[in-house]
Amino acid sequence: MTRAPKLQPGTSTRGKEAIVETGQKKRDAKLLVGLLLLIALLTSACEGMVPTSQSSAETMDSSTEQAEAPAEETEQAQAYLDVDSETLDMSAPIALDPSIRKAQLENGLTYYIRHNTEPANRATLMLVINAGSVQEDEDQLGLAHFVEHMMFNGTERFPKQALIDYFETVGMSFGPDVNAYTSFDETVYFLEFPTDDEEIIGTTFQVAEDWASRATISDEEVESERGVILEEERLRDQNASGRLNKQLFPLILGESRYTDRMPIGDMDIVQNTPGETLRSFYRDWYRPDLMAVIVVGDIDVDDIEAKIEEHFGPLTAPETVRPRVSYSLPDYEDTGYLILTDPEFPVTIAQIIYRQAAQDLNSANVFRDRLIGNLFYKMLNFRLDDLTREADSPFLGAFVSEGQLVRGNNYQVVGVQVRQGEALSSLDAALTEVERVRRYGFTAAEVERAKSEILNTYERLYNDRENLRNHSLASEYSRNYLENEAVPGIEVEFKLVDRLLQGISRDDVNQRAELYVGGSNRSVFVVGPERDADSLPNEDELAAMISDLQTKQVDPYQDIEAVSALLTEIPEPVEIISRQTDETFNITDLTLANGARVVLKPTTFKEEEILFSASSPGGSSLVSDEDYPEADFIDSIVSQSAVGDVSYAALQRLLADKSVSVSPFIGELEEGFHGQSGQEFIETLFQLVYLYGTQPRADDDAFATLKDQYTESLRNRELDPRSAWTDAYIEARYGDSVRRKVPSLEVISSLDLERAFAIYQERFADFSDFTFIFVGNFDLEQMVDWSQRYLGNLPSLDRAETWLDVAPDPPTGVVEVPVYRGQDEQSLTTLLFTGPSEDSLDKRLNLRMLEMILDILMREELREELGGVYAFSASASMEPDPDSLYRVSLTFGSDPARVEELVDALFGLIADVQADGPREDLLEKARAQIIRQREEQLEQNSYWMRVLEYWASEDDVDLTNFVDLDVVEGRTEAVTAAEVQAAAIDYLPLDRYILVSLYPEDFEE
Repeated sequence: MTRAPKLQPGTSTRGKEAIVETGQKKRDAKLLVGLLLLIALLTSACEGMVPTSQSSAETMDSSTEQAEAPAEETEQAQAYLDVDSETLDMSAPIALDPSIRKAQLENGLTYYIRHNTEPANRATLMLVINAGSVQEDEDQLGLAHFVEHMMFNGTERFPKQALIDYFETVGMSFGPDVNAYTSFDETVYFLEFPTDDEEIIGTTFQVAEDWASRATISDEEVESERGVILEEERLRDQNASGRLNKQLFPLILGESRYTDRMPIGDMDIVQNTPGETLRSFYRDWYRPDLMAVIVVGDIDVDDIEAKIEEHFGPLTAPETVRPRVSYSLPDYEDTGYLILTDPEFPVTIAQIIYRQAAQDLNSANVFRDRLIGNLFYKMLNFRLDDLTREADSPFLGAFVSEGQLVRGNNYQVVGVQVRQGEALSSLDAALTEVERVRRYGFTAAEVERAKSEILNTYERLYNDRENLRNHSLASEYSRNYLENEAVPGIEVEFKLVDRLLQGISRDDVNQRAELYVGGSNRSVFVVGPERDADSLPNEDELAAMISDLQTKQVDPYQDIEAVSALLTEIPEPVEIISRQTDETFNITDLTLANGARVVLKPTTFKEEEILFSASSPGGSSLVSDEDYPEADFIDSIVSQSAVGDVSYAALQRLLADKSVSVSPFIGELEEGFHGQSGQEFIETLFQLVYLYGTQPRADDDAFATLKDQYTESLRNRELDPRSAWTDAYIEARYGDSVRRKVPSLEVISSLDLERAFAIYQERFADFSDFTFIFVGNFDLEQMVDWSQRYLGNLPSLDRAETWLDVAPDPPTGVVEVPVYRGQDEQSLTTLLFTGPSEDSLDKRLNLRMLEMILDILMREELREELGGVYAFSASASMEPDPDSLYRVSLTFGSDPARVEELVDALFGLIADVQADGPREDLLEKARAQIIRQREEQLEQNSYWMRVLEYWASEDDVDLTNFVDLDVVEGRTEAVTAAEVQAAAIDYLPLDRYILVSLYPEDFEE
């Protein structure tokens, strides 16, 4: 079943995603309009991190002393829903997708197996434990998550780091392929593993079995891992969001057990608890009756079933079984209010949240209810988006949403991001739109448009049913195990949605607005910068505003007149000057009469995906420094303006039910377009490109709205300590270049729309040097015809243009910049190496090998050996233009007091590789990972797009080096330790680097 947002907290073992790198100017002045603060605040940088809370109300299975099993554990013999029957039995349970083999071992362990070939020769294994932090005793707070970490630090057959070491050797990566998360109610481990090697399959099951029953959790490894968890808590909680979280949780979740059992836990307990307490938690809750094993992928189902029985059948429960207690959020009659400020929180946001008990997830009634909610929120968000784009918009961004708060409890929310001093009026404006729907409902046109959008989404999923990803399917099955969520398969789901939509009336959808009336289980909060505290509303003002809603004057909604087509006249096709076909790689290369080049690469990787890219040399490099700000922002303005005779609002309505998008851009070295579409809407994509090239518009309202949003975002930007770190990094690398700095309030204020649009028109005046690339599932000759009609009729001036080198040169010596900002004991450090380099395939491959080796070394030394970091990142790239430059960036977060130690350790790792070359095992791991990644990339349209962009822009590029797996494997296996050692010497010079570290403002070295 497709899923609404789930607000449930968790922590993940791997924290690499938590680090934000700043390799180029960040457009962090731009707003995330429609920001959901509940997600923003209740989510940390770690995967799956979203807070919840449960209640002091407890329930326990009264019929047995055994632990409570997931709701779906026992399937009764009963009549299931028949989607083809004349009349739907709305209360009947929905049968499991017959392509899934689901069963239960005698010891109570449940398993799911599904054959799936996306991607080929790969599978996902999930071990799902129906226990999380809510099961912790008072002296165990944080130990569910701690135990999860310990699974990667030693089992009976894989002591210490042997587990990670093995998987890296066979091409898997810690993080993307080997990971886990802990939430309130469950702990989930997953492995993405190759299936073309029986030894790897067997070892994968040994690992999962060890996780389930043979974890050692040795005292020595417990001591080593404490520091990693302390660093994870530092990263997620020691900041403005963390401080606000602690105050918001009790308001939103009430007095519940969950409020005191955030998965990250109590750091005093984490730091001091004996190893035996962790082992006790493991023994109590890691048992077969609370486990599910899920395997989805390119596997033999019978063989996998036998392996599950072999590895998990012998598992037994402990002699004394603790009941698994369920908790629910308590009801409360009155509305709760909270007005919060923080000196480092840079925006002002107001929200109103309604809580209610969740329904059982396995009936047509639930599908219908979710469809009604989906329709309601799509239409209301459309109206709010329209208001946001008005020049005098009452808010910077607004949204409505619903989803799961915790297991068993859902939420509805209205939220706004506002200007200084407008929190009350902005929230009032958003709630007024809800009230408008409650009184007058949606229009028939709105309902039909939203229905069409939903049905088309399901149709695309159905058409692409042979290309569903393993991890996505496995996640769906885990929800079936944990929450009894219906998993009928997309064939049944598509039929059911089609039938249900036909029976949903306008009144059914309008009734949804009643959920926003009444004060019980309702929370209202406003959060903003401390320096704006005097401009925030108080509780009485918020209560009065909400009370007045039902009696205030509200007029009916006036929808705009819809348009049925983008173009009234279809252009005639132009002549093709040349047509070449590469039979080896199935690539068609056209040159049209206007000089435009079109590269077409049909694939069958995804049924409903066509990717599009277009570029022309020049970009903002051909614009003066004085005009650069206009060039930098005009693409956003044009993207939110009308095209041709179609207003932006009408355009959004026309495209609402279509899987298609096109975005113009002006980069530093090129201008062009990016886009995508489904099969049915490819011509619409061509038409949008044609209009952006022949009849673009830059609307006054779009310009005023974007200026307003940027201005408000910049006004408090410096409150976030990381903004100072970003600015210092940019200045250290790029100096005072206007083309790299985050724009100031003065720059935004002085933006000139007329000049900006003139720049856009000038950059897109000549398509004779454009290259258009299409990759995906399309009919070749139809694409050729559309190319002739739409791309061939774009204007041509036959200009001979190229880009100019306006990029600041990197510094030639050592630049070390300490930044002192913020109140938390938290540091962020980046070590950047960059400089000129010859660009060749061998150089790129050696640099890639070095990147992967550095990543492993950072994990081994900084995280595992020293326990000094949780999140870290090693990244490297080679940019051929404007001057061939390499870039290696090493980033980590840590305790400020340990920055010097960790930087010294990092330099030590680099020096060792430079002096002795990499260890042979590191070479083997890097080789294996590159080859395994390329195997998967060759079945991805996005990879082919990147390769063809490079191929089309450079001379003498041999595609076999990128897309022939035998060639890739041969070249990768041929890389020697001496070559990587030489790369470390060339690319990591210890006399030329940039080091930027963020420290708290009162830090004393």
